[in-house]
Amino acid sequence: MLIRESLEKCPMNPNEKRLGQYLIDQGIQLENATVRTVAKEVFLAPSSVVRFVQKLGFEGFNDFKKQYLEEIRYLSTHFQKIDSNRPFSQNDKNIVIANKVGLLYDETLQDTISLLNHDILQEAINRIEKKEHIAIVVSGAQKGIAYTFKEKMMKIGKKVDILDSMDEAFYEACYCTSNTLFILISYSGETSKCLFICHKLIERKLSFITITTYGTNSLSSQSDCCLYVSTREKLINNLGTFSFNLSLLYLLDVLYAGYFNTSYDEHLENKTVTSMECENIFTDHGRKTDNPIIK
Repeated sequence: MLIRESLEKCPMNPNEKRLGQYLIDQGIQLENATVRTVAKEVFLAPSSVVRFVQKLGFEGFNDFKKQYLEEIRYLSTHFQKIDSNRPFSQNDKNIVIANKVGLLYDETLQDTISLLNHDILQEAINRIEKKEHIAIVVSGAQKGIAYTFKEKMMKIGKKVDILDSMDEAFYEACYCTSNTLFILISYSGETSKCLFICHKLIERKLSFITITTYGTNSLSSQSDCCLYVSTREKLINNLGTFSFNLSLLYLLDVLYAGYFNTSYDEHLENKTVTSMECENIFTDHGRKTDNPIIK
């Protein structure tokens, strides 16, 4: 949940509602605010302001302010020209729709890039490099996207399994060895079975990466290696999960490329040799083309 949503929806007494509305109204203007100046504006004691932000899950006012301002800046960038939930209308011509979807893709990729953190990305790639086996926990339409990642990784010798049955994923979390790295994918970060798997991994002190939405949710709050997808689409009220799917595909491609680069020459050799061998065995003398661009 985004901080603004917490300020709007969390149960509050009258004083807390007044404080919450003040924080919403001030927005980016809180940059230079202190707990004392905020308390003075809403006629509360500084300790009451601190208790309020702690109720929202923050250590103190400065922690709240830092994350709240980061959220405001994130939400104020990208997607200025298109609505990710309604990227086209019923009266648009097909070529207009095509251009709008293209614009949505561009905005989604820029949005996802803005959420990347160098150290977290490096840690994720390091974890992939160190483990012999990767287990991806995913459901829904995103399974197909995960399979493209699996295929790329298999071609350079990395074993990847897609666990789309949550029961199967849970048992794998219970009995797998420490050489397995889990990648947990959940847009909401609140899927109960996915959280059970996360708890089991923490209990067994196993390594994992999470891919979820920006903001606070149950999955990201338990992860020390979290990558964020573009966080603009509503869970249900949208025309299709365009942004989530593209954002996930991009992140998995980035992880693949980062791992590929850890042993570039070796992986390139493996991919070239095995792909050529596969082509010659399972197709009629390999695929052919007269197109000089893709030869």
